[in-house]
This record gives sequence, C-alpha cells and structure tokens, in this order.
Amino acid sequence: MATTLEEVQKVLGKHIESEILLRRAPLAPEEDLFAAGFDSLSLSRVLVFVEERFGVTIPDEDVVVDEVSTLATMARFVHNRIEKKA
Repeated sequence: MATTLEEVQKVLGKHIESEILLRRAPLAPEEDLFAAGFDSLSLSRVLVFVEERFGVTIPDEDVVVDEVSTLATMARFVHNRIEKKA
C-alpha cells in the first residue's frame, strides 16, 4: 500500500504534537521543531515511531538536522525512505 507524502506528514505531525511536544496546537509544516522544544531524544523517539508505523529503519547517522528541522522536511525525508523501501 502506497503512503503519500501528505499522509506521512499528517501522521508525523499528530505523533509529534501529542507524544513528543505534548501540545494541542497543530504544528505548521514549516515551524522549526527544535525551537518548539524538539531535541535529540525527541528525534530518537520519532525514528522509533517511524520504524513501528511505516516499517522503515533510519539509522541515526543517516539523519541530517536540516532534513528533519520542520514537519515538512521531516515528512519528505521519511517519505523518501519509504519510497526507497518499496
């Protein structure tokens, strides 16, 4: 089953909002996650979630901060990994 970029962004956004940042306000796609309270532990938790939810393992060393600094860039990064796996 194909997963669209929009679906990845929606799922990641909901997870980050409710489980990582513990906030009710939705994340804007271009909002800086690290300015919102995201840190390296948060990123590790998201990578575990991505593996469980999408079946894609992303080693820490493959992650570049610029590729995961906003919801939009992180969704593209994860979606590209899903597409490569397919």
